[in-house]
Amino acid sequence: MADKSSAGPSAGFDEEFSRLFLEAGWQRPIKPAEALRRWEDFAEDCLAGFPWDVDDYNNDLTLRTRLAEILPALEAEGHGAARHLLEKMEAADSRAREVLTCESFPDFPEDRWWLRRTPAYASRKFCADFRETYGIEMNSRSLFDDDLDEMIRLNSTCLSIPEVLIHVRDEGLYVSARSGLLFRSFREAFPDVRRMRKLVSGWISGDVGDSELRSGFIQH
Repeated sequence: MADKSSAGPSAGFDEEFSRLFLEAGWQRPIKPAEALRRWEDFAEDCLAGFPWDVDDYNNDLTLRTRLAEILPALEAEGHGAARHLLEKMEAADSRAREVLTCESFPDFPEDRWWLRRTPAYASRKFCADFRETYGIEMNSRSLFDDDLDEMIRLNSTCLSIPEVLIHVRDEGLYVSARSGLLFRSFREAFPDVRRMRKLVSGWISGDVGDSELRSGFIQH
């Protein structure tokens, strides 16, 4: 069979990839680049101390399982792009393996190591939720928690919430690396200001400026 990569960079690979994901039960179309980015983000999140929910964690594991099923099939069909994606995915695997070291679910096969193993450490909330769901303990250690504690500390020194958020962004703290992390840290650090979430979300996305953020909090 001819290598379909010779017909162009994708040669139907993206479409076939997305179709197989949908057939496997994925809820919406997903392209290879997005799937790879999500798994790379998962690996980096684990290294930093997983900051998301148990459902988010399980969704990422399901993504990795689907990749393990779909990419070899696409490669066998002659999609040369599948091998390139597998190589990049394996690089992210090596990062995730540094943290997923605890053999917590040995009933899964060895080649599904991401399902067998759990992180050696993670954020406080994730640890508590994982223990409640599965009865498995892990160490509480996370850059997310470090930044969360710093945000609360700064606010306790009379720095307003807008100034705390601007400080976090300007100083390049870990939670400022992605918009979802920054919004999550705001929600957890300041749970009593629900009415300001839309304003903060707009500021994070760039639709609201610093001055609007400040004035919005003053008005409320």
